[in-house]
Amino acid sequence: MQPTQAAFPQDINDEALVQLNAHLKAIRSVEDENILHDDVDAQLLPVFLEEADELCPRIAGCLRALRDETSHDPHLLNRLLHTLKGSARMTGVMRIGDIAHAMEGRLLADGTDADFRDALEADFNQINTLLEELHLFAAEENHADEVDRRAVGTGVAERLYRTLRQTAKELGRRANLELIGFDVERDIPGKMTAPLEHLLRNAIVHGIEDELQRIASGKEVIGEITLNLRWENNQLIFELSDDGRGLDLPALREQAIKKGLLDEADTSVNDDQLAQLIFIPGMSTAGEVTQVAGRGIGMDVVRSEIAELGGRISVSSRPGLGTQFTIHLPAPAAVNPIRER
Repeated sequence: MQPTQAAFPQDINDEALVQLNAHLKAIRSVEDENILHDDVDAQLLPVFLEEADELCPRIAGCLRALRDETSHDPHLLNRLLHTLKGSARMTGVMRIGDIAHAMEGRLLADGTDADFRDALEADFNQINTLLEELHLFAAEENHADEVDRRAVGTGVAERLYRTLRQTAKELGRRANLELIGFDVERDIPGKMTAPLEHLLRNAIVHGIEDELQRIASGKEVIGEITLNLRWENNQLIFELSDDGRGLDLPALREQAIKKGLLDEADTSVNDDQLAQLIFIPGMSTAGEVTQVAGRGIGMDVVRSEIAELGGRISVSSRPGLGTQFTIHLPAPAAVNPIRER
């Protein structure tokens, strides 16, 4: 609460008040630097609200199970929050993304007491309050009735570019996304959007270096990420590649040994086989937990979502040169545009 003039001696002069107000303003400015502010993309907002309306009841169910100490999947809540966080940030709803991130942190601390559960529920109540505000805003702007959903999703292309901009901005990096070989609006099944967003985000977080590192490596300052689509033997094939640092294969090997997935004396596992370890829950090469990486969750979810469509994903990486993910999606999960014609 800001002090009022009545709180000070009556003989305080105007110059002192000016100095005091300037001091308070400076304090508030410093505090504001630590607060994430929303920068909502109006076109993506209806898509986010629709997804949040599906995720939040599931999150609420996980919290109830945690409160009642009934049987539940300990990883499910983390995955749901991770998805909500990513979607919120992509849409520019940074406050919800920040709260979801804080909830992930609480779960990572593995608390079990009542205070821990109360804190999680208080966070989730904040998220629901913010979602109610966003629903009111969307209604006032007639988003629910007047926005053409095909345009909202300008779909996939706009969402991918938005993900690129948001993630690069958060990390202070520069990257270009090139879409090759397909009409994004027609060829990508809706359920593939989230996995592609996650892979794109990871390419910037784990792959593309900062400008000084790229210069030192003799690379162009702006990183390059390419999403290529082609049809082959009645399969839709996605290839997402970057020209970044590549996967930290020694770190993956070390984690695999610690988790008992690999024997320390086993030298028969090659680099391509090591790279596939990133799809195992809990595996992460991030050196530290940040706002967008380092919790060891996510890539297993990507694999699961692709598997639900009958597809498969693999990864290859070259140290210092980059990483490529290849996704094979069979018909009828994808519809061949050539056959449509």
